[in-house]
Amino acid sequence: MNRSDQILDAAEQCMRQKGFHQTTIQNIASQADVSIGLIYKYYKNKEAIIEALVKNVVQRMIALLNADFAKIAHAGGIIHSAQDIVPPDVEKSIVLLIEISSEATRNERIQQIMHDAWQTLKNNFILQQQGFNPALEANVIQTRLYVMSLVIDGMIIRRCMKQRDVPISFMSFFDTVTHDVNLHATT
Repeated sequence: MNRSDQILDAAEQCMRQKGFHQTTIQNIASQADVSIGLIYKYYKNKEAIIEALVKNVVQRMIALLNADFAKIAHAGGIIHSAQDIVPPDVEKSIVLLIEISSEATRNERIQQIMHDAWQTLKNNFILQQQGFNPALEANVIQTRLYVMSLVIDGMIIRRCMKQRDVPISFMSFFDTVTHDVNLHATT
């Protein structure tokens, strides 16, 4: 692992442990076992670290999600349950992006970074969905993505951030919504 990746890995670990606001350059330097000066050699400031970190997380999510799209396609379109919709590594990435998003309300640069990340993920999702069904319009896919994202983010916030189980009754509802969205993906 090169120094830049080492710093980003440390930043990710710190943000997972302490959250965005409590993570300092000093924390990152300690976690990476490097000097603060070395961090500034690679990154201008905390925002530059966040930008690089978000780009890495988005690329990792795209790779994981694309692998899931391929798995679903090879399974002959079999609909997965709610528990299979968000793999653990994707869930961890979403939690980190939600944590970073909390700063977007106060920091215009972070807001732009998160907007760009969302656009990249959205565009990838639309391309993947249109690969399965070329006749499906991008605006229909985008609407479905927004609905599913709200539900998935809510589940993740409850499970990971609030440390509360998702009720079985909700999982049944989620399975029904997922089934309906997938069932009508060709219409």
